[in-house]
Amino acid sequence: MLNNKVSKAVRLAIAFGAASTAAFSANTFAAEETEAKEEKVERIQVTGSRIKRYSEVAPTPVTVFSGADLSDAGITNVGDLLDSTPSADIGTSLTTGQGIFGAGIRTTNLRGLGTGRTLVLVNGKRFVSSSVTSSAVDLNMIPTAVIKRVEITHGGASAVYGSDAMAGVVNIILEDSYDGFSIDALTSRPQQDNGEEDVFSLTFGSENEDNSFIFNATYSNIGQLDGRDRDFIRDTIVTMRNPENTGEEDGIPQFVLAPQEFQGLPQVLGAYDRKGMVTLGGQSYTFGPNGELATANTGIGPRPAPNAQNRFFGEDADGYKFLDHTYIAVPLERLNTFTAINKDINDDHSVSFEMAYGKTSSVSDSSPVFLAKPIRVDNPFWGQDARDIFNEQGANPDDVAWITKLGVGGGKRQFYNDQAYFSGTLSVKGVIMDEYDYEVYYNYGRNTEDAHWGGELLEAHLDNALDATLLDGSIVCADRNDAGEVVGAIAGCAPLNLLGQNAASEEALNYVNTDGTQHSVKSQKVLGASISGAAFELPAGAISFALSGEYREERGERTPGAAMQNNLLFNNFVRAWDGEFDVTELGLEVSIPLLADTFLAEELSLDIAYRAMDYSTVGRNSAYKVGFAWQPIDDIRVRATRSKSVRAPELDDLFNTGTQSFASYRDPCDAVQIEAAEDQFKAAIRANCAADGIPVADEWRPSQAWREVTPQSVNGGNPNLQEETSEDTLFGIVYTPTDNLGVIVDYWNYKIEDALTFVGAQTIVNNCYRSSNFATNEYCQLFDRRANLDIIEVKAASANLAYIEMKGVDIEANYKLDTSFGEFKFRAIANYLAENERIDDVNDEQYSFNPTVGEERYPRWKATLSIGYTLDDLYVGLFTKYRHSTVRDRVWTIENNNYNDIRSHTEFDLNARYNISEQLTVRAGINNLFDVTPPRVPGVYDSDNGYYDMYGRTFTAGVNFKF
Repeated sequence: MLNNKVSKAVRLAIAFGAASTAAFSANTFAAEETEAKEEKVERIQVTGSRIKRYSEVAPTPVTVFSGADLSDAGITNVGDLLDSTPSADIGTSLTTGQGIFGAGIRTTNLRGLGTGRTLVLVNGKRFVSSSVTSSAVDLNMIPTAVIKRVEITHGGASAVYGSDAMAGVVNIILEDSYDGFSIDALTSRPQQDNGEEDVFSLTFGSENEDNSFIFNATYSNIGQLDGRDRDFIRDTIVTMRNPENTGEEDGIPQFVLAPQEFQGLPQVLGAYDRKGMVTLGGQSYTFGPNGELATANTGIGPRPAPNAQNRFFGEDADGYKFLDHTYIAVPLERLNTFTAINKDINDDHSVSFEMAYGKTSSVSDSSPVFLAKPIRVDNPFWGQDARDIFNEQGANPDDVAWITKLGVGGGKRQFYNDQAYFSGTLSVKGVIMDEYDYEVYYNYGRNTEDAHWGGELLEAHLDNALDATLLDGSIVCADRNDAGEVVGAIAGCAPLNLLGQNAASEEALNYVNTDGTQHSVKSQKVLGASISGAAFELPAGAISFALSGEYREERGERTPGAAMQNNLLFNNFVRAWDGEFDVTELGLEVSIPLLADTFLAEELSLDIAYRAMDYSTVGRNSAYKVGFAWQPIDDIRVRATRSKSVRAPELDDLFNTGTQSFASYRDPCDAVQIEAAEDQFKAAIRANCAADGIPVADEWRPSQAWREVTPQSVNGGNPNLQEETSEDTLFGIVYTPTDNLGVIVDYWNYKIEDALTFVGAQTIVNNCYRSSNFATNEYCQLFDRRANLDIIEVKAASANLAYIEMKGVDIEANYKLDTSFGEFKFRAIANYLAENERIDDVNDEQYSFNPTVGEERYPRWKATLSIGYTLDDLYVGLFTKYRHSTVRDRVWTIENNNYNDIRSHTEFDLNARYNISEQLTVRAGINNLFDVTPPRVPGVYDSDNGYYDMYGRTFTAGVNFKF
């Protein structure tokens, strides 16, 4: 019979789902029986604390999934598991990470507080992040085949782990030994076309009394999913003005949804087409095979307003076709290897080495360049029909007509992203004085990212090539003097013809086209040590402690290609940067048993943790955690914690030297803007603008050229950033009336101060000229003016200005039912979001909370239900994921549109496993069993693809062979 302490540990472990389905396995109960016979229980370390305890019950909530859970569910990337967890929002994934850089990276985002506020550990230690722009770990780097379990703890844990552990911690525990040889293969095939996945894994190892090792290699290949591959994307919908709307407060929406296959862009200059488009004499034209004008076909589709000919195009019309250049999910190829070697030095000490190495390759799709360029009337590529129109209009030779065109030549742009990572950890651990556990370790991690893409244009070459002229009977690139007169031809330049789909010569395309590249490196060095054990005995038990220290260095560098750095490309420039920081940390945890085995106090304990940190960037800061656990009777356990956590700014936040951007902002010193300003700011604006040399009294306005373009800004880092600070509170009850049933309810609350928020160009110039300390105001240092007083290059960056408050309730229930015809296991996890509010700038006197609960990203309820059935060698599982109904915007009403409401969404996955023999196991499954489609959302993708399954009903099959 289990002793009293162990019995309570087993029941609470079941309640917490601390070993998930494994908590109910035959192996688990066999181990418990052996431990009972020996009247000995091994202490283990769980995420959220470095103190080893006599149970898997953590002082803070921990949700645990075993490696068997992932295998049974057909999960090939731990990111899929984390995305389905109700307490997590989506991070980046194959369906959301489709940018030029970092395409295909997979991250997680607990509580929806941001990927940088979730700390991901591997075997309890930090793992190198996947990008110089973030501290988030790319989950593609984790070999799923050797995952032993995944522990998710919620609430701030900076007092234990340091920075980034603000929303919580995901600790991925990998197998450290294996005896035998295993081959595993899995394939998945969507019912509709494309998006296939194939995974092959090889694991082998050996173990004996003193030594063990394990090696795993896993190869995965996921095919791309194009916009035209899914029927719910092909039948595109857009928004249009409602012709039945009679005005305000009539209960009739101003905008409604309409089916639309092809869509142009809302540009003043017209739509974009591969053939090129031009508007002459009020009529839109494209170009025929020989450059002749052809009346643009605007189709029969709906338009947002009468006579809006160049915005929306109907079926078979000219214009840009989004679905020709749309990935729903990027393709990804990855190879992961993992090695662990363990050697016992003697009975008390051991040494281990772990190494992970791998590569990932992904491709992100994009349209050709959207080109809008002026072409001189005397350009020799114009056809006679165009010249006739110019003559009718009395155009001068140096007048221009604007051409819009989709690409200069070739097809769509594809951005290739290749990553390679390495992580190695050397560790010595053991027991000293027969009772104190220790570990000393060193980790080095490095991640490199190489991005390259074609279809870029050299800006100067493009302008040269478009200025074609006829010289000595040949079309050449005009070399002009300051008066604009042609004085010759530009050497090496090939004139470019945009008037037609394939009008450009090969020589011209070679002259204007180039490739873009960027190389990035992120590295991390960690030296850590810890010691834990029992300090001394109290009547209620031993005081336990853990003392830990860590020194960490992180370095990042980004090196774009020379053309991009030097602003030679048609695309925005990106500047090179590098930066580094180091931090020294020292932490102490103490667990104090106050009462035990008394009336209404089977257990009462106090947990205290404190961590001091010294950063080379933000200086010294600290974190703490105070909690208690009270078990009045065997069936009920009450717990509460109060924590302060911190998050230091990342390398990119501090050292990024800038990326070009164009922001639609207005100059506050513009006479029109001063007149439109709020009354309380007008006097300050006038005085500050005058102090800046602006002739306010003369009703000054920026130049017309500045007002007609989108001004440039540069988005970069801010070296003056400080750490974010979070205070979170948790109060929970655990109810375990039987060994087969456990229910947990946890209330939680986060308050984050000094949160980083991006400060845009308009905010910067406004805050400067509205300030009462204009001469020294920090915002005024972030932009300059030209000699004509136009603003130039606003330096936009992040600042510690935001405040975030979030609160909610987590619920979990586990139940096991044994019958004569098999065993059933039920696990339900739910998250209720009560409040989520944000202030972007607490210094703004007119700030207001921005509540988002109930909007699509933050539904009130998210839940999962797992049902498992086991009979001898057969296992069948049904997994259900639920997302409550939401709205797109809480401010919208029926007066705005008829598409604000988003229905609730439920998906089902069915999986089965059969052990044919001890050596051979087969698996099969159907994901999205009922082929539930995502809600319709107007726009390019027609769905917010990060929240819903975009593949549709998918069939999976796998086999595992051991020998």
